[in-house]
Amino acid sequence: MPNYSPSKHTIIKMTNHCKHFGVCGGCQFLDIPYAGQIAQKQKDLKGLLKKFWAGDISVMPSPHTEFYRNKIELCFCRQPVWKEPFNKKFRRDPSEPLKFETALGFKLKGRWDRGFNLKECIIFEPYLPALLEAVRVWAAQNNIEYYDQRKHSGVLRAVMLRQAKNTGEIMLVLYAASESFDKKSFVAAVEYVLPQANILMAVNTSVADAMLIEKLEILKGQSVICETIKTDGGRREIKFTLSAQSFFQTNTFAAQEMYRRVRDAVKKINPHTVYDLYGGAGSFSLLCADAAKEFFCVESVPQAVADGRANALANGVNNVNFICAKTEDFLKMQKISTYNSLIILDPPRGGLHIDAEAAVTASGVKNIIYISCNPLTLARDLEELTKNYAIKSCEAFDFFPNTKHVETMVGLELK
Repeated sequence: MPNYSPSKHTIIKMTNHCKHFGVCGGCQFLDIPYAGQIAQKQKDLKGLLKKFWAGDISVMPSPHTEFYRNKIELCFCRQPVWKEPFNKKFRRDPSEPLKFETALGFKLKGRWDRGFNLKECIIFEPYLPALLEAVRVWAAQNNIEYYDQRKHSGVLRAVMLRQAKNTGEIMLVLYAASESFDKKSFVAAVEYVLPQANILMAVNTSVADAMLIEKLEILKGQSVICETIKTDGGRREIKFTLSAQSFFQTNTFAAQEMYRRVRDAVKKINPHTVYDLYGGAGSFSLLCADAAKEFFCVESVPQAVADGRANALANGVNNVNFICAKTEDFLKMQKISTYNSLIILDPPRGGLHIDAEAAVTASGVKNIIYISCNPLTLARDLEELTKNYAIKSCEAFDFFPNTKHVETMVGLELK
């Protein structure tokens, strides 16, 4: 990489500032002081959930408001050049030939087909801009085409970065539509900024704008990284092996506090059986494994289930049953025990599947802990759940500083 010096691009720590604010679709609250962000999220949650919960809702601040994310996804975009600001309708003289440009970064606010070249960012790690510039230089020097989402053509599609906050291990995955490029030179470009990174390449030929993996190749290092989560004042530590497709809460330090609160709730309930639905790689099951006799961790992504089983083995946990199935299908096939049992729900942003929602509501299980990353779908699901359950507690955690998003934990009890 003779034409590139990372020191020219490494960002400095910023407070409530980013040159991409307003253009980027993230960090909607970046212009609001952090105390104001917490107050706004608390107000919004209370307004949204007032039908179900009349008490206060505390929002626990994030331990870090900058560089807090442990995972980030960025896109390569080949796109027509815009002569006008991004928020105005694009017009061009039909007699002029269409000109194209490339971008590596996030998508423009409100656009699925256009990105911008990210030059600074306060949510992931300070080295991010330098790394992206090294990749841009590599792609230009090797004449490798960026992906055109409109035409479904090109080679380079996306970059996924994952950094374990407690262990420091790093994973980078390059998503490409084909393998028609020099992989060794790509590894050299990444090593110029991140010599310690584990580097992988994923082939994705789908037309879908998603991080799909048809083939995964290790270019350097390992296919996984290790992270740890501590509870009980640091006395209990669980190790997690994370693959490219593993789900893991994106704010590690804020998540540790939420895990502590979930663990406290499970220990207080003292159940015999826990149904960990939408369980991912088993974070809740593994962290609470000593607080119940038996766990059923249900997850539809095969790789996450495999990660969970490996993590259970690595931590000496033998009372968690990992089941690869959609939650709604599991609830149809499996009769839920109502004897001293607990359901933990941690669905994706879309909330509970309608069949799962109905099955949980009618389950007769005494206690439910619902973890939600989307208050809108949480409120929708509570419409059904509160037919048979009463809310006993409601609190929130700021996993996403500088954005409008918040993580909510609701405790419910059978009426």
